[in-house]
Amino acid sequence: MLDDIAIRIRQNIGLVTAILLFCALYIFYNAAHPRGFSSAVLVQNGDEIFALAMLAMAQTVPVLMSGLDLSVGAVMTMVGCFASYLLTGAAGGAPLHLDMFGVHLGLGTFPGGVSGILLGIAVCLAIGAAAGFINGCVVVYGRIQPIIATLATGAVYIGIALFLRPTPGGKIDVDLNWALTNSLGDFASTVHIFDDGAAAWFAPFAWIPVPFVLLVLIPLLVWVPFRRSVLGRAVYAIGSAEGAAYMSGLPIERAKIAAFTLAGFFAGCGGLFLAIQTSSGNADIPQAGAYTLNSIASVVIGGTSLLGGTGSAIGSIFGAMVLRVISFFFRIFDIAPLPAAAVRGRDPARCRQHRRVGYAARQEHVGAVSMTAASFSLSRDDRPILIAAVFIVVILVAGTVYTFARFGSAPLLSPAYLLQQLQIGAFLGIVSAGMMIVILIAQIDLSVPWTLAAAAMMATSVGGPLAIPVGLGVGVLVGLVNGVGVAYLRVPSMIFTLGVNAVMRGLMVAHTGGYAPQTGATDLMRMLAGDRTLGIPNALFVWAAVSVLVVVILQRMSLGRYIYAIGNKEAAAYLAGVNTRRVTVVCFVLCGLAAALAGVLLAGYSTKAYQGMGDAYLLPSIAAVVIGGTNILGGRGRYLGTLIGVVLIVLLNSVLSIMEMPEAGRQVIYGLVIIFMLLVYGRGERVTS
Repeated sequence: MLDDIAIRIRQNIGLVTAILLFCALYIFYNAAHPRGFSSAVLVQNGDEIFALAMLAMAQTVPVLMSGLDLSVGAVMTMVGCFASYLLTGAAGGAPLHLDMFGVHLGLGTFPGGVSGILLGIAVCLAIGAAAGFINGCVVVYGRIQPIIATLATGAVYIGIALFLRPTPGGKIDVDLNWALTNSLGDFASTVHIFDDGAAAWFAPFAWIPVPFVLLVLIPLLVWVPFRRSVLGRAVYAIGSAEGAAYMSGLPIERAKIAAFTLAGFFAGCGGLFLAIQTSSGNADIPQAGAYTLNSIASVVIGGTSLLGGTGSAIGSIFGAMVLRVISFFFRIFDIAPLPAAAVRGRDPARCRQHRRVGYAARQEHVGAVSMTAASFSLSRDDRPILIAAVFIVVILVAGTVYTFARFGSAPLLSPAYLLQQLQIGAFLGIVSAGMMIVILIAQIDLSVPWTLAAAAMMATSVGGPLAIPVGLGVGVLVGLVNGVGVAYLRVPSMIFTLGVNAVMRGLMVAHTGGYAPQTGATDLMRMLAGDRTLGIPNALFVWAAVSVLVVVILQRMSLGRYIYAIGNKEAAAYLAGVNTRRVTVVCFVLCGLAAALAGVLLAGYSTKAYQGMGDAYLLPSIAAVVIGGTNILGGRGRYLGTLIGVVLIVLLNSVLSIMEMPEAGRQVIYGLVIIFMLLVYGRGERVTS
């Protein structure tokens, strides 16, 4: 008996650890709280935990298949904006209207009262599930990697949310808000579900927060049945060995679509509750991104392996609770929220990858080390580059026709305008160069936003001749920490760099003493970023120098061959004598250095450094690399493609701006363009063995 219990504990060590950690932290938190262990504190905590817990469950399902869903925050945001129209509860219902690309869509009204609210809730959840279903179809039938597919669909969902709520607004039914964000006693009195006799029986449970009840009911009614179904077992099998699952006759495609649909449903639950809690809809892009990244951290803390096949949505709920309780601590002890993030960033680092394979691995893998960019056929590598270039031409032609028809001129084709856009794109181009190097070794760096911001803020605060060296030194240091964490501690890069990003975020606020921007950009920084030489922006010369360096590394140096070899098969590269750890560290250092250089230049261009200035460069840099044909799984790609990907993104944003396209339309078109291009040339192979 005891042996069976010990085996179960070892099999679910991640879940057990998350539960014990949560219990310990929450007991300590309540002991330190002036009103600890009271119903009011429990209700407040439940309200703050629920949305992230739902997104953690949503993220768990694709992670179990060794994928990631970067759209869960966007789905949550979109559903919340729909809820702000559909859950007013007003007599006669709430009209829902959309103005999309100049076309007015009237989507009717819902009946008032309870029936209208219930119908609105059902529709909101159906919208979330539908978004997940679309994700699944894009991944399965488009054969696109989940992380990129959901990056693109997430942009579309955020665009829809912005169409619905360009500014925060709407109104949620007051009784609905009261019933679901308080205790069971308040819920019962609001909906009048008990008579006097039943109310007396119910009284001992009246203190329990409704959000905690929902956190029990939703997994029991939705997750547990799915987990025990054929599709649920197939999800775990896919994460363990997709080829073997296919050969076993499991419904691979149906399981993937069902998994993403379920993820959309859970994200919809989070968005629905968040709208009810705040009584409004808010298309907050940074909030959506933060929830998405925190959902990944929650999944890892809850014991689910990013390699797939192991874990549970229940553990992810406790992982989300751990994250939230940590934030509660900083509120109690009056610590600023961003320094608090520096501590939270350390939590995900507990998840480790498998150790390197030994020399007993098959010798046949060694031959993969000689794989470089040149070993792929020209048609395979050049096809995405050619298609991206065609897209650039199409964008220029469309923009020229539009501007000529409206303004009687064609500024898009003028050298001055193109140079201006390339100057703006230089910052993204430099960041993308570093990101490409990391992606080529099948890793990713999510610390880019605050590496960029930290370098800019340190450079502007130091000033003088040391400004630029200090800024670049920040990037090297962050890259070194990332590289050591990934290469030697064997922590998944997505998790470790996410934690480092949070740490840098907190450290910079602690360093600057708050949120005020730093305005000490030096003359040299302003000259490099904003001035021109022979009519050409100096930023382009810097970008050109970075580009030459990257090309030399990838095509002329042994380091480049090692990078491609690791991306194709790290184990084989290791067996062939490549120091894979050292190469990984170097790649992360180069990525950090590139982000820091972009931050220093951006500070010079805007004459100041400010909080969050790097947020706008993370996802576009990944998109530029992938649009240019670099395989997100590593091992294949050419820097020329990344250059063209950057130009495409910059010109697309520019043309949409000239067309006075609202931010909502830009997000939708941005996502659709990425999806279309990947459907044309970025599809993977169908699993057949």
